[in-house]
Amino acid sequence: MTKIAKKITEREKVNFSGKNIYIGLDVHKKNWYASVYVEQQFVKTFHQESTGTILLKFLQTNYPNGQYKACYEAGFCGFSVYRELTSLGIECVIANPADIPQTNKGQLSKTDASDSRRIGEAFSKQFIKPIYIPDKVTESDRSLIRYRKKTQIALKAKKQNIKSCLNTLGIKIPIQYDKPYWTNNFINWLKGLDINETSSKITIEFIIEDILLLRKRLLSINKKIRDLSKTSIYYDNYLILTSAPGVGLITAMTLLTEVGNIKRFDNFNKFNSFIGLCPMEFSSGEKQKKGPMTTRSNKTIRSLIIEASWIAIRQDPALTLKYQELIKTKTNKRAIVIIARKLLSRIYTIWKTGQMYERAIVK
Repeated sequence: MTKIAKKITEREKVNFSGKNIYIGLDVHKKNWYASVYVEQQFVKTFHQESTGTILLKFLQTNYPNGQYKACYEAGFCGFSVYRELTSLGIECVIANPADIPQTNKGQLSKTDASDSRRIGEAFSKQFIKPIYIPDKVTESDRSLIRYRKKTQIALKAKKQNIKSCLNTLGIKIPIQYDKPYWTNNFINWLKGLDINETSSKITIEFIIEDILLLRKRLLSINKKIRDLSKTSIYYDNYLILTSAPGVGLITAMTLLTEVGNIKRFDNFNKFNSFIGLCPMEFSSGEKQKKGPMTTRSNKTIRSLIIEASWIAIRQDPALTLKYQELIKTKTNKRAIVIIARKLLSRIYTIWKTGQMYERAIVK
């Protein structure tokens, strides 16, 4: 190789060693839009197939030896893209869509390319606080708990279908059966109805079959969750959480799988912010105004804690006393939210310290 050819070759080589290469990704099932920033300088936006190896090849070709960092919004793909990119050596984070800065112009003109650029810009300027990434086992166990909730919703919908059919036919449910829970006697009563319209009778029979199948499925899921609670991963913390009044199998396992590692919360305020048992606030200057409970929450856990609080005020004398004081000046619903926050604080304390719940303790 001549000296001139050698100099040209050396001149053509680029090296991004020590440079941060930020990639904002707008992730879809079949394709991704990626916007590249070198440090805080926008370079380009491109479109590619939804494969991490293609992205890595592009980065290594155009920005060799750089520190590759990618970010995408939490969505349908969960943590799969995060794990794929991480395995390829690309540092990856996931952002809450609500936390990514947006302009009015961006809201009025929204495209996949502009979304990826908006993510990349916020990421390069360190405006994004990543969400927590659970380990694969916790994520897998979480899916079982969530599937139980979906089964409950499906069962409730089928029960509403039955009631709708009965109302259409002008059939009233006897008072002894008109309850939130359905007994076997009520189902036998449904099966024994004398319905002249053939199609209506067949419809009700099919819905009853669906209900029986879903009830059986729900019992099976509950058994699997109970078995899960006895495993070494959860058992110690499960015993601690269920020592709290009103906290049973489902509430405890939901907390364990949705929260994951409780030590990631430095204090109760951060934990409460995640659960969402805190009010929205609109304060300015000397004026302080607090609104209803925040819309940012883990709605599943929040509702379970509120349900647990109605039981807790009957089981823990300290909470009973506090509730009686509150209802003198507040509505029952407002009072129970305050109790729920207090119960959540105690759950946080026993979980983090590893101590069992003590009842009848005022503070």
